[in-house]
Amino acid sequence: MYLALISASGAPGVSTTALALALNSPSKNTLLVEADPIGSSPVLAGYLLGGRYHDKSLINLVDANRHGRLKSALASEVITFPDTTVSVLPGLLHSAQVDAMRGVWSPLGIHLAGLAVDDANVIVDAGRIGQHGSPVEMIVSATTIAIVTRTTRPALAALRASINGLRQQLSATQSTASLGLILIGESPYNADEVAKVTGLDVIAVIPDSKDAKVFSDGEVLTKWRRRRSLYLHALHRTTWPKIEKFAATHQADWKSSLAVTGDRR
Repeated sequence: MYLALISASGAPGVSTTALALALNSPSKNTLLVEADPIGSSPVLAGYLLGGRYHDKSLINLVDANRHGRLKSALASEVITFPDTTVSVLPGLLHSAQVDAMRGVWSPLGIHLAGLAVDDANVIVDAGRIGQHGSPVEMIVSATTIAIVTRTTRPALAALRASINGLRQQLSATQSTASLGLILIGESPYNADEVAKVTGLDVIAVIPDSKDAKVFSDGEVLTKWRRRRSLYLHALHRTTWPKIEKFAATHQADWKSSLAVTGDRR
């Protein structure tokens, strides 16, 4: 499974959700790629509390790609979480580096898709739709593209304004990726209402909970709180099966769009 997470508006929880899904992945091997063009590493600064020195970064793949060493370079740029089979490829050091990635996004996406075929889960934190330097060329190779959003009016308005542009890009490349939503909470609108308004199916709903700070800030919960956390329960038990079911039952989004509109091109 190659899952790309994106957003249409600010701070819906993409990076936190990406890490949470990675650390709860059912796959024997899981890779999280921090590809937000804004740069930095939310995982290392937040979850790992900034306490790990490293020189690993997405930007180091630029030179390797020029010399045909992308595959081997990727393996040397990841950091494995202690006592897990989950690794992270840290993001750009700063946003000024994003233009250098133009020639890397597409081959990197193709390579990640290949890894996903080999019984691994690949999760990409791709940042915000339409942002300068957005890694669209990479995520078009995904199995599923999930737009992470809250259900407030401003969030849904931003989502509706962004969908057509993304669909045009998927259609132009004839991407095989299915497109859906991961909701952070169901307030004030529930999944059915959001699907009706946006025209996109909801993949899963993750509770909007302060317990997400486990992943965003490295907060440690008591055993009592962990056992009773609806947020952690959803991640442990239900979210991945829903993601896998969505991927198995939904075709490429641009094909779905043509079927709905009756476009006979």
